[in-house]
Order: sequence, then C-alpha cells, then structure tokens
Amino acid sequence: MPFSQFDETRLHYEITGAGEPLFLVHGSWVDGGVWDTVVPLLSSRFELVSYDRRGHSRSSCPPGQGCIQEDVEDLAALIEALGMAPANVAGASLGGSIVLRLAASHPELLRSVAVHEPPLFDLIDADRDLEMTELRSRLAAIAALLEAGDHEDAARQYHEQFAGSSGGWARLSPAERRARVLNAPTYLDQWLDPDALGIDLDSLGAFEGPALVTYGDLRPPLFRRIAEMVAAALPGADEVEIPGTAHNPQVTHPDAYARVLTEFASMGARAESG
Repeated sequence: MPFSQFDETRLHYEITGAGEPLFLVHGSWVDGGVWDTVVPLLSSRFELVSYDRRGHSRSSCPPGQGCIQEDVEDLAALIEALGMAPANVAGASLGGSIVLRLAASHPELLRSVAVHEPPLFDLIDADRDLEMTELRSRLAAIAALLEAGDHEDAARQYHEQFAGSSGGWARLSPAERRARVLNAPTYLDQWLDPDALGIDLDSLGAFEGPALVTYGDLRPPLFRRIAEMVAAALPGADEVEIPGTAHNPQVTHPDAYARVLTEFASMGARAESG
C-alpha cells in the first residue's frame, strides 16, 4: 500500500490504469474505496489516483480540529509529489468543494475539474430559504450525536437522510458501515469548520480550464441551485444533470457517471487539439 507523508499526515493512495492523470477526491464519511465501482470503467482512459483523505480509513488523522484548507493542501501536495501536474481532478460532495478551492488557489496544478454536488450551503441564505433551514437543522442534529460520541447512530442517520442510496443503512455491507463509523469524527470537524460549507465564487475565476459541474435529478432543488452558481463562476464550465441519480452516482450509477466524465474529457481533448 503506497503512502505519501506530508508533515504529520500520511495519505494512502492507489494508482490504476493508463492515460492522462485523473485524481478522485471522495466526500464525507467514506474513503477512496467509494470509487471502486467506477475505476474499472475509467482505467482505459485515465491513470487514476484515488486516496483516503486525512482522517479517513487508511490515512492518518492528525490531532486537533481539522479544516477543509488542510484537505486542499493535501491534494496539491499529492499531485506534486506524484509529478502529475497539471492533472484532471474529479470530486464528489465535499470532495468537490476541495477541488474547487484547489482550482481557485492553485490553478496551475490542474488541467480540468469535475465536481458533483459540492455542499456549498453557505451560498444560500438559510434565513430566507425554508429548504436550507430544514437541511441545516437535520445536519445540526447529526452533529449533536457526534459531539455526544454516538458515532454509529450519527452515521446511520446521515446515510438514511442524505446519501440517497437505495436500500438505506441496512443494505450497506458490514465493512461499509464500519468505515462510516470510523470516519465519523471527520464530519464533526467539517461541521465545526466555518469555511467548509462556503466558497468565494469570484475566486473561481482564477481557473480558466475545462470544468464540469454535475448534479442528480433526484436531489432537492437546492443542489441544482448551488451547481448553477458554481458553473456560472467558472469561466470554462459545463453544467450537466445526471438522470436518475442522487448524491453518489459513482456508486449507484457508475456507468452513467463514467460516461459523463469520459465525454467531458473527450471534449476537452478536442478543444486543446483544435
């Protein structure tokens, strides 16, 4: 198992396939294994790098309050350590927020970016939006469970209410449930980080390369609204709805998700050659 050491953090990563480099950045509660179903579908087109973010599963967890900026710096360091810049990078959920922050701060490291439903809830005024008010209330209840040390119930409630996967918590394998419980403290870090759920949209103008912003049509409308705001802020962005999907298309609909990424990469290649 390869690891990269950055200061106090050891990141576990795996490399599969051949072609242009494509880094895969997972979201909350899970780890790099969340990409396992889609990796075989992309490995003939890309050299894929999936990794466990700090505090998740096989990567180490430095002490103290974690923050999204540390994840951004980890991703930048990993791209540079593997000598793969400029790289294509795809992120799902909070992984998408990390990718967007990297595009804003280190655009030279990236060839293209693709993000699926980044949870940038601070872009929507909760005081004026009932949907957002309700969502924040449910997330606060999960955070309270985490603060009380009830990691399993918090993981179960989050999965049941927000993951959008068919079958619910009971359909997850024992290994998948264990991973979510193990990684639960990182979600509390995310909740307590004042920067995790927002972004300066103007900063995204720093990245002028190809960009893809996707969302599922089975999600609440606020996720599409956030996607539209992000796509409008990225100079080279396309916005794509993936029919029949929710928050984890790489898990629930790997064929559709892989097809969208491959078509996006092909369009980018044609634009470069033209």
